[in-house]
Amino acid sequence: MTDLSFEKLPIDVTIARNDLAYQVNGTNHFVNAPIVTGGTVMTTPVINNPYGGAFRNNRRPNVVTGVDPFLNTGDRRYILNPAAFSIPQPGTFGNLGRWALHGPSLNQFDLTLQKRFAITEKINIEFRSEFYNLLNRANFANPPARLNDSLGINANQLQPGQPFSLAPAGSAFGIANSTVTKDVGLGTNRQIQFSLRLSF
Repeated sequence: MTDLSFEKLPIDVTIARNDLAYQVNGTNHFVNAPIVTGGTVMTTPVINNPYGGAFRNNRRPNVVTGVDPFLNTGDRRYILNPAAFSIPQPGTFGNLGRWALHGPSLNQFDLTLQKRFAITEKINIEFRSEFYNLLNRANFANPPARLNDSLGINANQLQPGQPFSLAPAGSAFGIANSTVTKDVGLGTNRQIQFSLRLSF
């Protein structure tokens, strides 16, 4: 018996957003904290995350049109392209759907060999060998998919609509850094089992 499986797990890309943002007076720029210069407040608070509170886990980025959300570098660890996402305008939801992307494929070739030897009419011995992930393929888990809160006007900060780059997104974003699991049959490294059974 053989089992060759090809699965892809969904990825839920989210973005960290404060409940409030601050618009720099007289501009279309936004920051995460009030700016006070010489005792004068230079910013106006605006609602950033719609509804806030219980909806914080539903924060999603905007999709940058025409940019592939997947990296095709040849290195299987680098999966998501931060430049495919941007910060939504304050007070609006991001337009990326829930579980809209998929992670790396999970491929595993399993093989079972068995043979029954008759000793008498009622007694037999069964030898069984099981090989899980016979080709010892590394199956990576989904990468971290939470974009940092990068709203601001300083270096490595972004304004709504600007695509993320690696620094504002977070150094771990989109990079597969662990395998799926250590359980036999679910993506672990090669496992070999032998069994001998006497039936009478």
